Amino acid sequence: MKVIDMAVHKVATITDEKNITECAAQMRREHVGSLVVVDRNNRPIGMITDRDIAIEVVARNRDPNKVTVHEAMTAPVVTAAPTESMVVALARMREFGIRRLPIVDEEGALVGVISNSNLVEELSSLLDSLVRNIHSSKTREIALRSDE
Repeated sequence: MKVIDMAVHKVATITDEKNITECAAQMRREHVGSLVVVDRNNRPIGMITDRDIAIEVVARNRDPNKVTVHEAMTAPVVTAAPTESMVVALARMREFGIRRLPIVDEEGALVGVISNSNLVEELSSLLDSLVRNIHSSKTREIALRSDE
């Protein structure tokens, strides 16, 4: 399965010149814990999470109105190509210790993002289908062989 098949395509983004107060307000509005930081061409240049805000701004007693996203974001950003397999993407996420992976097209523009929670949901759905298949095949076998 390709990463683009499991990706969220409507990605919450922000530019790096915004301040942390604006960033946190956007996270609240969009009900997300992270934003992909993009440049003017919609290319990912970093990631900012609620944890980044807590660790880099709040815990250091910095003024969130004066700290920019650029100052608190994690960069460089690790990305994946749409055609990459989930196995390769998961290995990269594990290697870099990240929970979210932006997906970029050939020009480097953002086209989606996958996260651990997306993957768990998708894998749960696949496992549920597998369990239903096993149950169905047992039920079918019982029905076919009950006359013997």
